[in-house]
Amino acid sequence: MLSRASARLRTQGTRQMTRRSYSGQAYDQNSAGATSASGSFGKKEKAAENQWARAHDAEKLKLLKEMLAEHKKSAEDLEKKLAEMSNKAK
Repeated sequence: MLSRASARLRTQGTRQMTRRSYSGQAYDQNSAGATSASGSFGKKEKAAENQWARAHDAEKLKLLKEMLAEHKKSAEDLEKKLAEMSNKAK
């Protein structure tokens, strides 16, 4: 019963979120409320985000290279076994 109620609440929340409508007016970056996109704070924030993204991408790349090395090693092992089996069959 609890799971049904929580599922119902989750779907209702999603429905309400998709029903929201926003005004068609584009916000001007020079307006008083646009502090994060203007000035030095915006530049610092963007630089920090870019630095995080580069570090995150470097970590992903490192993991992918490790996985590639493992797959290459396993492929070489399989090729050796295949060569041994074909030599025994002769």
